[in-house]
Amino acid sequence: MRSACLFVLSFLITPMVLAESRVFVSLVGSLLEAEITSVSGDSVTLKRSSDLQPLVVSRKTLCKEDGAYIDRWVQQHPDLATSPAPSAAGPAAPVQKYRLSCQTLPSKSNRSGGDIYQRTFEYTYNFNLSNNEVNRDLQDARGLALILAKNTADRNGDLIVLQKEEFDVSMRAQSKMVHTTQPVRLTYFVGGDSSDAGVKSYGYVLIIRDAAGNVLHVEASPDTSAKFAKEILALPEAPCMVDRDFKLKPKAELPLGYITF
Repeated sequence: MRSACLFVLSFLITPMVLAESRVFVSLVGSLLEAEITSVSGDSVTLKRSSDLQPLVVSRKTLCKEDGAYIDRWVQQHPDLATSPAPSAAGPAAPVQKYRLSCQTLPSKSNRSGGDIYQRTFEYTYNFNLSNNEVNRDLQDARGLALILAKNTADRNGDLIVLQKEEFDVSMRAQSKMVHTTQPVRLTYFVGGDSSDAGVKSYGYVLIIRDAAGNVLHVEASPDTSAKFAKEILALPEAPCMVDRDFKLKPKAELPLGYITF
């Protein structure tokens, strides 16, 4: 009888031992504590530790270390992992888009002191998002706001990524939400001996992705920055320097003396 009880107990405990929670890290630096429940091709189903709800993500949106961990998990759980099924109908259909729109309102206020040549301005951006779908709610999406500036002394035209803010996006059909970025102060000089010194505002990029990492909405100022969404998502934490194609310049010196967060 005792042996039978031990057998039943071990049967119940084994699934608990196999369950392994991990903090997954996306390419944009967001964190999620969860455990893998299944893998199908590039799609990974996670069970979130916070609410035990399932979440499907693309492994392409996760960091290299998470990719190696997923490979090991697949080897250890072949019964829960499958390759993508071949399709006789040709390429998969594109991701269904949401009808999203955004009114972006930059705010600029003068913070200059007594120096007649010095100009200091404080900037924030207000992103007024609208879900224009009639029946579809948008849940568990993520927004990424990139705030940009230029070094006035840089003749190469490189850009400064001042801020890289991630925020939750959840909107019911026909509803709105607002995200306001943290203020940042930029200083530059006009005339005098330091007329080429300082940092000026350049613009922003806004990217909205669904829970699986699919890009739903991109907008930017200037407009040409919007085509570099992939490069932007791969950037490290701000502040950092990038070229006009948003390729990181790790050895470039940041003019932090003219920036106040």
